[in-house]
Amino acid sequence: MFHVQRSIPFPPIRLDRLVKYLQAVVQRGSISLEELKEEGLDFGKGRGDITRFLERLGLVTVSGKNVAPTKLAYEVLSIYRSIGPAVFHPLFNSALPQYRLFAELIERMRTATPEELHGALNKRLSEITPSGWINNVAFKSLLAIAMDIGVVKKEGRYVVYLGDPVARAFASNGSVIGGVAYVEDVPEWLRECSKQQRPLGITQLDPECASRVLERHISSLK
Repeated sequence: MFHVQRSIPFPPIRLDRLVKYLQAVVQRGSISLEELKEEGLDFGKGRGDITRFLERLGLVTVSGKNVAPTKLAYEVLSIYRSIGPAVFHPLFNSALPQYRLFAELIERMRTATPEELHGALNKRLSEITPSGWINNVAFKSLLAIAMDIGVVKKEGRYVVYLGDPVARAFASNGSVIGGVAYVEDVPEWLRECSKQQRPLGITQLDPECASRVLERHISSLK
């Protein structure tokens, strides 16, 4: 686990493990802390590292020895079925300073070695707080999560920025014709980013608008 001052600790895991945990809790409605560990869905002392992490993100609540999903957890998994791992980008971006700074830095740098990116991240953190830094193990976990979400990819020795993962996910979720994204339908909260194309019966979607609105939508459910 690592943290920057009072930010939320981040367990050293891949994104698919967080998804499996959430799916198990949502499917059952409630599950005990003991069961989560017995089934390999959590680890660590006390409540467990993943439980503590997701609780602080507002995705689960803990009552006694039982864990239950929040409204946000149901919505995140629902959107996950449409756009995949990208749904976690606005969630982490708003709650995890390390993740947000990482994404901002690689967007500006575009391409960098892991060492260059790690150095730039720690330099930026030290400007925010003298005690703020991320060790090598923690940085590798952060990089792996960013790759899972689709913020970056590895090309040889380099980390390459891929663009806004949410906008890309929405654009690829339907059909792209002439550089314009079209989808069959959109939820109510996303309507402001869409335009019905009649008589074709399809909806034109602005991916960049969708990215901004998704972050606002998720924040409203916390």
